[in-house]
Amino acid sequence: MKKIIYILSTCAIVAVIVVILIFNKRTTAQKTGMVADSSAAVAVKMEVIKDSAYTIGFSSNGLLEAARDLSFLSDAAGRIVNIYADEGSPVRKGQVLIQLDNEMLLADFKSNEAAYYAIKKDYERFEKANTMDGVSDQQLDNIRTQMIAAESRYISSKRRLADASIKAPVSGTVYKRYVEVGSFVNPGAKLFDIIDDSQLRVMCYVTEKQVLSISKGQLVEVRCETFPGETFTGKITFIGEKADRSLNFPVKITMMNNKNELKSGMYVNVSFGSDTEKNGILISRSAISGSVQQADVFVVKNGIAKKQKVITGSMRGKWIEIVQGLQPGDSIVVAGLINISDGAKVKDIQ
Repeated sequence: MKKIIYILSTCAIVAVIVVILIFNKRTTAQKTGMVADSSAAVAVKMEVIKDSAYTIGFSSNGLLEAARDLSFLSDAAGRIVNIYADEGSPVRKGQVLIQLDNEMLLADFKSNEAAYYAIKKDYERFEKANTMDGVSDQQLDNIRTQMIAAESRYISSKRRLADASIKAPVSGTVYKRYVEVGSFVNPGAKLFDIIDDSQLRVMCYVTEKQVLSISKGQLVEVRCETFPGETFTGKITFIGEKADRSLNFPVKITMMNNKNELKSGMYVNVSFGSDTEKNGILISRSAISGSVQQADVFVVKNGIAKKQKVITGSMRGKWIEIVQGLQPGDSIVVAGLINISDGAKVKDIQ
Protein backbone atom coordinates (compact mmCIF):
# COMPACT_ATOMS: atom_id res chain seq x y z
CA MET A 1 0.00 0.00 0.00
CA LYS A 2 2.79 2.38 0.88
CA LYS A 3 4.48 1.54 -2.42
CA ILE A 4 1.37 2.44 -4.42
CA ILE A 5 0.98 5.74 -2.51
CA TYR A 6 4.66 6.58 -3.22
CA ILE A 7 4.25 5.87 -6.95
CA LEU A 8 1.09 7.99 -7.16
CA SER A 9 2.76 10.86 -5.28
CA THR A 10 5.74 10.74 -7.62
CA CYS A 11 3.50 10.80 -10.69
CA ALA A 12 1.55 13.76 -9.30
CA ILE A 13 4.76 15.73 -8.71
CA VAL A 14 6.01 14.96 -12.25
CA ALA A 15 2.64 16.01 -13.68
CA VAL A 16 2.78 19.33 -11.83
CA ILE A 17 6.32 19.96 -13.08
CA VAL A 18 5.27 19.22 -16.69
CA VAL A 19 2.28 21.57 -16.43
CA ILE A 20 4.51 24.34 -15.05
CA LEU A 21 7.05 23.83 -17.85
CA ILE A 22 4.35 23.96 -20.55
CA PHE A 23 2.89 27.13 -19.04
CA ASN A 24 6.31 28.79 -18.88
CA LYS A 25 7.02 27.82 -22.49
CA ARG A 26 3.81 29.38 -23.71
CA THR A 27 4.44 32.55 -21.73
CA THR A 28 7.98 32.84 -23.11
CA ALA A 29 6.72 32.31 -26.66
CA GLN A 30 4.12 35.05 -26.26
CA LYS A 31 6.71 37.49 -24.93
CA THR A 32 9.13 36.61 -27.73
CA GLY A 33 6.41 37.20 -30.31
CA MET A 34 5.59 40.58 -28.81
CA VAL A 35 9.26 41.61 -28.91
CA ALA A 36 9.58 40.35 -32.50
CA ASP A 37 6.52 42.31 -33.58
CA SER A 38 7.90 45.39 -31.87
CA SER A 39 11.37 45.06 -33.45
CA ALA A 40 9.92 44.50 -36.95
CA ALA A 41 9.03 48.20 -37.21
CA VAL A 42 12.06 50.25 -38.35
CA ALA A 43 12.65 53.49 -36.46
CA VAL A 44 12.62 56.47 -38.87
CA LYS A 45 12.00 60.20 -38.79
CA MET A 46 8.91 61.39 -40.65
CA GLU A 47 7.50 64.73 -41.75
CA VAL A 48 4.04 65.75 -42.95
CA ILE A 49 3.96 67.50 -46.34
CA LYS A 50 2.47 70.98 -46.48
CA ASP A 51 2.28 73.85 -48.96
CA SER A 52 5.03 76.46 -48.69
CA ALA A 53 5.53 79.94 -50.17
CA TYR A 54 8.97 80.48 -51.68
CA THR A 55 10.75 82.46 -54.36
CA ILE A 56 11.69 80.76 -57.61
CA GLY A 57 15.37 81.70 -57.38
CA PHE A 58 17.99 78.95 -57.45
CA SER A 59 21.73 78.52 -57.21
CA SER A 60 24.55 76.55 -58.80
CA ASN A 61 28.20 75.92 -57.98
CA GLY A 62 31.30 76.36 -60.08
CA LEU A 63 35.02 77.20 -60.17
CA LEU A 64 36.46 80.62 -60.88
CA GLU A 65 38.80 80.90 -63.82
CA ALA A 66 40.62 83.86 -65.33
CA ALA A 67 39.09 85.37 -68.45
CA ARG A 68 42.56 85.07 -69.99
CA ASP A 69 44.90 82.24 -69.10
CA LEU A 70 47.47 82.12 -71.89
CA SER A 71 50.28 79.73 -72.71
CA PHE A 72 52.58 82.12 -74.59
CA LEU A 73 54.50 80.48 -77.44
CA SER A 74 57.42 81.79 -79.49
CA ASP A 75 56.91 82.93 -83.09
CA ALA A 76 60.64 83.24 -83.79
CA ALA A 77 63.79 81.16 -83.58
CA GLY A 78 66.98 82.27 -81.90
CA ARG A 79 69.15 82.30 -78.82
CA ILE A 80 67.88 84.19 -75.76
CA VAL A 81 70.14 87.02 -74.65
CA ASN A 82 67.83 88.73 -72.14
CA ILE A 83 64.67 87.93 -70.14
CA TYR A 84 62.77 90.91 -68.73
CA ALA A 85 60.02 89.13 -66.75
CA ASP A 86 60.00 86.43 -64.11
CA GLU A 87 57.34 84.39 -62.30
CA GLY A 88 55.03 86.77 -60.44
CA SER A 89 55.94 89.78 -62.59
CA PRO A 90 53.05 91.97 -63.78
CA VAL A 91 53.30 92.67 -67.51
CA ARG A 92 51.56 95.00 -69.96
CA LYS A 93 50.39 94.19 -73.45
CA GLY A 94 53.23 95.02 -75.87
CA GLN A 95 55.95 94.92 -73.19
CA VAL A 96 59.16 93.20 -74.29
CA LEU A 97 59.59 90.00 -72.26
CA ILE A 98 62.45 88.26 -74.12
CA GLN A 99 65.20 89.54 -76.39
CA LEU A 100 66.67 87.10 -78.91
CA ASP A 101 70.07 87.52 -80.54
CA ASN A 102 69.28 89.89 -83.46
CA GLU A 103 72.72 90.82 -84.81
CA MET A 104 72.28 88.99 -88.12
CA LEU A 105 68.63 89.98 -88.36
CA LEU A 106 69.54 93.65 -87.94
CA ALA A 107 72.20 93.43 -90.70
CA ASP A 108 69.74 91.71 -93.02
CA PHE A 109 67.11 94.36 -92.31
CA LYS A 110 69.45 97.27 -93.05
CA SER A 111 70.56 95.66 -96.29
CA ASN A 112 67.00 95.08 -97.47
CA GLU A 113 65.93 98.54 -96.34
CA ALA A 114 68.70 100.21 -98.35
CA ALA A 115 67.96 98.09 -101.43
CA TYR A 116 64.25 98.87 -101.28
CA TYR A 117 64.61 102.66 -100.98
CA ALA A 118 67.26 102.67 -103.73
CA ILE A 119 65.07 100.85 -106.23
CA LYS A 120 62.06 102.94 -105.14
CA LYS A 121 63.93 106.08 -106.22
CA ASP A 122 64.84 104.42 -109.51
CA TYR A 123 61.18 103.56 -110.06
CA GLU A 124 60.17 107.19 -109.42
CA ARG A 125 62.74 108.39 -112.02
CA PHE A 126 61.58 105.77 -114.54
CA GLU A 127 57.97 106.81 -113.94
CA LYS A 128 58.75 110.45 -114.75
CA ALA A 129 60.79 109.45 -117.76
CA ASN A 130 57.96 107.27 -119.01
CA THR A 131 55.60 110.26 -119.09
CA MET A 132 58.11 111.97 -121.41
CA ASP A 133 58.66 108.79 -123.50
CA GLY A 134 62.17 108.50 -122.11
CA VAL A 135 61.66 104.82 -121.12
CA SER A 136 59.24 102.25 -122.46
CA ASP A 137 56.28 100.82 -120.62
CA GLN A 138 58.05 97.47 -120.48
CA GLN A 139 61.07 98.98 -118.77
CA LEU A 140 58.76 100.67 -116.25
CA ASP A 141 56.93 97.39 -115.57
CA ASN A 142 60.24 95.56 -115.03
CA ILE A 143 61.50 98.04 -112.45
CA ARG A 144 58.07 98.05 -110.74
CA THR A 145 58.36 94.26 -110.37
CA GLN A 146 61.86 94.64 -108.91
CA MET A 147 60.59 97.30 -106.49
CA ILE A 148 57.72 95.07 -105.30
CA ALA A 149 60.13 92.17 -104.69
CA ALA A 150 62.52 94.47 -102.80
CA GLU A 151 59.63 95.80 -100.71
CA SER A 152 58.60 92.24 -99.81
CA ARG A 153 62.15 91.39 -98.65
CA TYR A 154 62.27 94.65 -96.69
CA ILE A 155 58.94 94.00 -94.91
CA SER A 156 59.88 90.37 -94.13
CA SER A 157 63.26 91.34 -92.66
CA LYS A 158 61.62 94.09 -90.62
CA ARG A 159 59.11 91.58 -89.18
CA ARG A 160 61.86 89.05 -88.33
CA LEU A 161 63.81 91.77 -86.54
CA ALA A 162 60.72 92.84 -84.59
CA ASP A 163 59.93 89.22 -83.65
CA ALA A 164 63.35 88.93 -82.03
CA SER A 165 61.96 91.25 -79.34
CA ILE A 166 59.22 89.00 -77.96
CA LYS A 167 56.36 91.09 -76.53
CA ALA A 168 53.52 90.23 -74.16
CA PRO A 169 50.31 89.58 -76.13
CA VAL A 170 48.09 90.50 -73.15
CA SER A 171 48.35 92.32 -69.85
CA GLY A 172 48.46 90.16 -66.75
CA THR A 173 50.84 88.32 -64.44
CA VAL A 174 53.47 85.75 -65.34
CA TYR A 175 52.87 82.66 -63.19
CA LYS A 176 55.21 80.24 -64.99
CA ARG A 177 58.46 80.73 -66.96
CA TYR A 178 59.86 77.93 -69.12
CA VAL A 179 63.08 79.37 -70.61
CA GLU A 180 66.47 80.63 -69.44
CA VAL A 181 69.03 83.09 -70.80
CA GLY A 182 71.27 81.30 -73.31
CA SER A 183 68.73 78.69 -74.36
CA PHE A 184 67.74 78.37 -78.00
CA VAL A 185 64.04 78.56 -78.89
CA ASN A 186 62.21 77.50 -82.02
CA PRO A 187 58.80 78.65 -83.26
CA GLY A 188 56.12 77.04 -81.08
CA ALA A 189 58.34 76.73 -77.98
CA LYS A 190 56.51 77.55 -74.73
CA LEU A 191 57.88 80.68 -73.07
CA PHE A 192 55.48 81.82 -70.34
CA ASP A 193 52.08 81.19 -68.80
CA ILE A 194 50.33 84.54 -68.35
CA ILE A 195 47.12 85.00 -66.40
CA ASP A 196 44.87 88.05 -66.48
CA ASP A 197 42.53 87.84 -63.48
CA SER A 198 41.21 91.40 -63.69
CA GLN A 199 38.16 89.73 -65.18
CA LEU A 200 36.96 86.35 -63.92
CA ARG A 201 34.36 83.90 -65.15
CA VAL A 202 32.44 80.98 -63.69
CA MET A 203 31.13 78.05 -65.71
CA CYS A 204 28.20 76.41 -63.94
CA TYR A 205 25.26 74.25 -64.97
CA VAL A 206 21.48 74.61 -64.61
CA THR A 207 18.63 72.21 -65.26
CA GLU A 208 16.28 72.25 -68.23
CA LYS A 209 13.62 73.91 -66.08
CA GLN A 210 15.96 76.53 -64.65
CA VAL A 211 17.47 77.54 -68.02
CA LEU A 212 14.06 78.85 -69.12
CA SER A 213 14.01 81.41 -66.28
CA ILE A 214 17.38 83.09 -66.98
CA SER A 215 18.60 85.35 -69.79
CA LYS A 216 21.84 86.69 -71.20
CA GLY A 217 22.87 89.94 -69.50
CA GLN A 218 21.08 89.06 -66.23
CA LEU A 219 22.93 90.06 -63.06
CA VAL A 220 23.61 87.33 -60.48
CA GLU A 221 25.14 87.13 -57.00
CA VAL A 222 28.38 85.22 -56.45
CA ARG A 223 29.53 84.05 -53.02
CA CYS A 224 32.78 82.42 -51.96
CA GLU A 225 33.38 80.54 -48.69
CA THR A 226 36.80 82.20 -48.48
CA PHE A 227 35.03 85.55 -47.94
CA PRO A 228 32.04 84.75 -45.70
CA GLY A 229 29.32 87.38 -45.69
CA GLU A 230 30.67 89.10 -48.81
CA THR A 231 28.72 89.15 -52.09
CA PHE A 232 30.11 89.75 -55.58
CA THR A 233 28.16 90.66 -58.71
CA GLY A 234 28.42 88.87 -62.03
CA LYS A 235 26.63 88.94 -65.38
CA ILE A 236 25.40 86.04 -67.50
CA THR A 237 27.40 86.23 -70.75
CA PHE A 238 26.66 82.81 -72.22
CA ILE A 239 23.84 80.25 -72.05
CA GLY A 240 24.35 76.92 -73.81
CA GLU A 241 21.91 75.96 -76.52
CA LYS A 242 22.38 72.23 -75.91
CA ALA A 243 22.20 70.15 -72.72
CA ASP A 244 24.88 67.67 -71.74
CA ARG A 245 24.26 64.00 -70.97
CA SER A 246 22.96 64.93 -67.52
CA LEU A 247 20.34 67.21 -69.13
CA ASN A 248 22.09 70.27 -67.71
CA PHE A 249 22.86 73.46 -69.65
CA PRO A 250 26.19 75.31 -69.33
CA VAL A 251 26.01 78.94 -68.19
CA LYS A 252 28.97 81.33 -68.14
CA ILE A 253 29.14 84.16 -65.60
CA THR A 254 31.60 87.03 -66.11
CA MET A 255 32.60 89.37 -63.28
CA MET A 256 35.12 92.12 -62.66
CA ASN A 257 37.78 91.48 -60.02
CA ASN A 258 38.31 95.12 -59.06
CA LYS A 259 39.58 94.40 -55.53
CA ASN A 260 41.78 91.49 -56.69
CA GLU A 261 40.39 89.42 -53.82
CA LEU A 262 39.11 86.48 -55.82
CA LYS A 263 41.57 84.05 -57.37
CA SER A 264 41.33 81.63 -60.25
CA GLY A 265 40.46 78.15 -58.98
CA MET A 266 38.30 79.25 -56.02
CA TYR A 267 35.00 77.43 -55.45
CA VAL A 268 31.96 79.73 -55.61
CA ASN A 269 28.16 79.61 -55.44
CA VAL A 270 26.14 81.53 -58.04
CA SER A 271 22.67 82.67 -56.97
CA PHE A 272 20.15 83.26 -59.77
CA GLY A 273 17.81 85.26 -57.57
CA SER A 274 14.18 86.17 -58.24
CA ASP A 275 11.54 88.08 -56.29
CA THR A 276 8.67 86.09 -57.80
CA GLU A 277 6.87 83.96 -55.20
CA LYS A 278 5.01 80.72 -55.74
CA ASN A 279 3.25 78.14 -53.60
CA GLY A 280 4.31 74.53 -53.76
CA ILE A 281 5.86 71.61 -51.94
CA LEU A 282 9.38 71.75 -50.54
CA ILE A 283 10.93 68.71 -48.86
CA SER A 284 14.29 68.03 -47.28
CA ARG A 285 16.91 66.73 -49.70
CA SER A 286 17.57 63.94 -47.19
CA ALA A 287 14.14 62.49 -48.06
CA ILE A 288 15.23 61.77 -51.66
CA SER A 289 16.15 58.18 -52.48
CA GLY A 290 18.25 57.83 -55.63
CA SER A 291 19.36 60.69 -57.88
CA VAL A 292 17.58 64.01 -58.22
CA GLN A 293 16.75 63.19 -61.85
CA GLN A 294 15.30 59.77 -60.90
CA ALA A 295 13.99 60.64 -57.45
CA ASP A 296 11.93 58.46 -55.08
CA VAL A 297 10.56 59.09 -51.60
CA PHE A 298 9.00 56.77 -49.02
CA VAL A 299 5.39 57.68 -48.22
CA VAL A 300 4.07 56.22 -44.93
CA LYS A 301 0.46 55.02 -44.68
CA ASN A 302 -0.79 53.03 -41.68
CA GLY A 303 2.78 52.38 -40.55
CA ILE A 304 3.87 50.95 -43.93
CA ALA A 305 6.49 52.73 -46.08
CA LYS A 306 5.73 52.72 -49.80
CA LYS A 307 8.24 53.91 -52.39
CA GLN A 308 6.79 56.77 -54.45
CA LYS A 309 8.37 58.24 -57.60
CA VAL A 310 8.42 62.05 -57.68
CA ILE A 311 9.41 64.74 -60.16
CA THR A 312 11.73 67.35 -58.68
CA GLY A 313 12.15 71.01 -59.52
CA SER A 314 14.82 73.45 -58.41
CA MET A 315 16.95 73.13 -55.27
CA ARG A 316 17.07 75.74 -52.52
CA GLY A 317 19.85 74.96 -50.09
CA LYS A 318 18.85 71.84 -48.14
CA TRP A 319 15.34 71.90 -49.67
CA ILE A 320 14.14 70.64 -53.03
CA GLU A 321 10.96 71.47 -54.89
CA ILE A 322 8.54 68.63 -55.71
CA VAL A 323 6.61 69.27 -58.92
CA GLN A 324 4.65 66.02 -59.04
CA GLY A 325 4.14 62.89 -56.90
CA LEU A 326 3.24 64.27 -53.46
CA GLN A 327 0.22 65.98 -51.93
CA PRO A 328 -0.14 68.15 -48.80
CA GLY A 329 -0.85 65.88 -45.84
CA ASP A 330 1.35 62.99 -47.04
CA SER A 331 3.81 61.64 -44.47
CA ILE A 332 7.28 60.93 -45.81
CA VAL A 333 10.48 59.48 -44.34
CA VAL A 334 13.23 62.10 -44.02
CA ALA A 335 15.79 60.11 -42.00
CA GLY A 336 16.61 56.42 -41.74
CA LEU A 337 16.19 55.63 -45.45
CA ILE A 338 19.13 53.24 -45.42
CA ASN A 339 17.27 50.83 -43.12
CA ILE A 340 13.97 50.56 -44.99
CA SER A 341 12.67 49.07 -48.20
CA ASP A 342 9.40 49.23 -50.11
CA GLY A 343 6.60 47.80 -47.92
CA ALA A 344 8.58 47.86 -44.66
CA LYS A 345 6.92 48.58 -41.30
CA VAL A 346 8.15 51.85 -39.80
CA LYS A 347 7.62 53.90 -36.68
CA ASP A 348 8.31 57.59 -36.14
CA ILE A 349 11.04 58.18 -33.58
CA GLN A 350 9.46 61.57 -32.80
